[in-house]
Order: sequence, then C-alpha cells, then structure tokens
Amino acid sequence: MLISRHAIKLLAVALCVATLTACSLVKGPGAERRDKAFVQAVETYRKLIRWGYFEQASEYLKGKDAPLPAPNLAAYAGYKVTGYDVGEQVVSNDGDEARVIAQVEFYEVDSHIANTVRDEQYWWYDNEAKRWYLGSPLPVLKVGPQVREISR
Repeated sequence: MLISRHAIKLLAVALCVATLTACSLVKGPGAERRDKAFVQAVETYRKLIRWGYFEQASEYLKGKDAPLPAPNLAAYAGYKVTGYDVGEQVVSNDGDEARVIAQVEFYEVDSHIANTVRDEQYWWYDNEAKRWYLGSPLPVLKVGPQVREISR
C-alpha cells in the first residue's frame, strides 16, 4: 500500500498541530502553584469574612497600582455575617488576575435587620511575593432604613 507524498505531508502537519495544541494545555509547575494559591486565597478569605475576622481578611488587601484606603474595621463590629457564597470566578488568560463575585449575607446586631450584598472582587498575583492579593475593598455591610406603613 502506497501513501502519497501529499497524504504524508497532511499527516505530518496534523501531528504538529496536535502536539502544539497539547503542549499549550499543559501548565508548568509555577502556573499550577499559582492556581492552587488562588483557590486557597479565595477560600481562606471566604472563611475569614464568614466568621467575622475582618482584620485578618484585610491582610489580603493590597492595591496593584495604587494603595487601597485602610478599611474602617470598627464599623464591622455592628454586623454578623451569616453566609458567604463564592459564585463566579474568572481568571485572566495569563493567570495573574481574577474576578470573583460573592454573595455576603449578614445582619445588623442592634436592629437584627438582615441584608445581602454582592461583593465584586479583583484579585491579582504578585510574582515577587508569590501570593494573591485582593485589589478591591472589603465588602460594604449596610442595612437601609426599614420603613413600614401600618394600615388600620
């Protein structure tokens, strides 16, 4: 059985394309460490916020291009977080930035008024420190005025 030169060339090109595609899907050890560090950072941050450790959570805060304002940690004392769900997580193509959307459920301690806030987070990887930072502020916990009209 004879195979034409044209068929051999097509087969060679197909093998090269398949090999290049497979190589681009394999991540190096540095990228794998970065990905694992991202998952761990988001999970640790989630736990810290969920259980009210805002001071420790604020240690993740660091602006990428400009410093972030320091959070008013005393303001969080009046709230209890009752739930924290991580939703959408989108990592950039180069793996150095990510966007996370979370839902934070909480209540105001004095009034017992509950609320939910959508927390849009910007995470970035510091190659020198080999760690992820949150480049956006802590979630804003506030409850609006509750006005009820009572009909008689």
